[in-house]
Amino acid sequence: MSRHADPIEAMERFLARTAPYDAPAGSPTTTVELRSGRLRGRFELTDRQVAALAEALDAWHDPDDAGRCGQCHGRLGRDLSCRECGHLDGIFGATVAQHAARIAGHTD
Repeated sequence: MSRHADPIEAMERFLARTAPYDAPAGSPTTTVELRSGRLRGRFELTDRQVAALAEALDAWHDPDDAGRCGQCHGRLGRDLSCRECGHLDGIFGATVAQHAARIAGHTD
């Protein structure tokens, strides 16, 4: 398992980054248990750390999430083409559509 894929190590790094900003009298209010394969981790979090963890989880976005299609609301791929209807979305899609229309209008 790579260092970045280990959720137990990731939680340890996260808590190490948040601990210096916690109140000295901050006492744990929440327990988080993680299991990854045969590894187990049990973490005691303060209210501030719980809020920071919730914010971090809410802020995470999948790198493959390029949004929704403006036409059918299906999921867009990284190339901004809709996986369901094939429509090219955004400025890239508009540019391709305009270019295709110009080419279609030419008679050779």
